[in-house]
Amino acid sequence: MMKNEEREAKRVFWLQQLRECSASGERLSAYTHRHGLDADEGYRWTRILRRAGLWPAAQKADRGAASASVARKSAPRFARVRIESARHAHLASPLTLQLLLANGRRAELILSDERQLPRVLRLLEEPS
Repeated sequence: MMKNEEREAKRVFWLQQLRECSASGERLSAYTHRHGLDADEGYRWTRILRRAGLWPAAQKADRGAASASVARKSAPRFARVRIESARHAHLASPLTLQLLLANGRRAELILSDERQLPRVLRLLEEPS
């Protein structure tokens, strides 16, 4: 069984390798072959990192491959929302928004007041 420090070092190593592979546009199998790495281990770490939420899930056309299109940046998609006036909307608890960003990271926003939502949406829609 792998020690925690060894596992963490492998996690960091493979996350960096997957980022470089994605940036190169190569399929993971070609990238690992070119760098003298074990492709099976690369695919295993891809699954581990996806389960941990550290690597984006494969798209339907790309199942089983950690290629550039998995992490390729795409325009964010937002759902149309309707904000009810304060007299109709009563929050018993804070509003929690969970976001999955294009780079694979997750963000959680907790809004204490629904009036904060329009400002958050405007900020998210601004070009970076």
